[in-house]
Amino acid sequence: MWEIDIAATQDRKAKLNELYNKEGLNAERFDCKFYSECLSSQKGKCVGKQYAGGTAAISPFYDISYNGIPMRTLIVGKETGYMKNEKYGTSPNFYENCNNVLNCINWKHKNNHIKGTLMILQYLFQVNTEYIYSSYALSNSLRCAFQDLAKIENLSSVSDTKIMRDNCIKYLFEEIDILEPDLIICQGEWSIRGKNNFIEKMSKSYEEKPVCLRKNTNGKYGLFKFNRCYVLTCHHPAILGNWIKNLAPDSVWPAIDYLREEGVLPQIDRATSTKEYEMLVKDKVNEMLSSMQSNDRLRG
Repeated sequence: MWEIDIAATQDRKAKLNELYNKEGLNAERFDCKFYSECLSSQKGKCVGKQYAGGTAAISPFYDISYNGIPMRTLIVGKETGYMKNEKYGTSPNFYENCNNVLNCINWKHKNNHIKGTLMILQYLFQVNTEYIYSSYALSNSLRCAFQDLAKIENLSSVSDTKIMRDNCIKYLFEEIDILEPDLIICQGEWSIRGKNNFIEKMSKSYEEKPVCLRKNTNGKYGLFKFNRCYVLTCHHPAILGNWIKNLAPDSVWPAIDYLREEGVLPQIDRATSTKEYEMLVKDKVNEMLSSMQSNDRLRG
């Protein structure tokens, strides 16, 4: 049986909002203490700013469990996609970002990242509904995006530096402290790049050495156990056809199956899970969505 704790999610939302106001991470009032240093690190590159400012997004039913087993899930990408029709190039503030992520339900022309993320959530929660977008959190390892001036609106090959990666990760760990996820899913090579990758940085930040539970075929991606949560590094679904056919079966589905077999994730009755989940959240979500504009307008 599904259970949601709306009050717990609202408390996390308030704490995240306090963090972003304190650190100046909302795009409409951006005042990050690291920005000058990060901008200087781009010297020598012919780049322009796509946007400055970035927050996580937490869906309204993030604190969810099944038969008493919590399933708080945080998905982390490299940076958020540039919104060319948005004044700031990204969501203006934390609350709007939460709305935009939930509004993926209404997004007619979803990009490959959002489509792949939906497939992960549906496999993880064993449901067949887009309303599952209302039960996860989404963040990124970077808070700003710089791009080659010749392709300023491009979403791929966004320029970043070691200084940016080292500075921004501090905010991600503060988000993790507030969100207390049971499972973190890191999408893309940014999470495994170099000796000082995400797993190594998380190990240093929380002063513990994780246990590697499994690796994918080529040994690049893996599933790790920390005291506070599990972390899965996996292929990004940018090239969706190949991801569905080859990459997800190599790095995503086996890791989720492993966690379910070990009892970390619950055994979910798929015959009834979708209907029961929608009965719990659908009307509430539809009411929230009724006042939102389509994401297609923002993404262009």
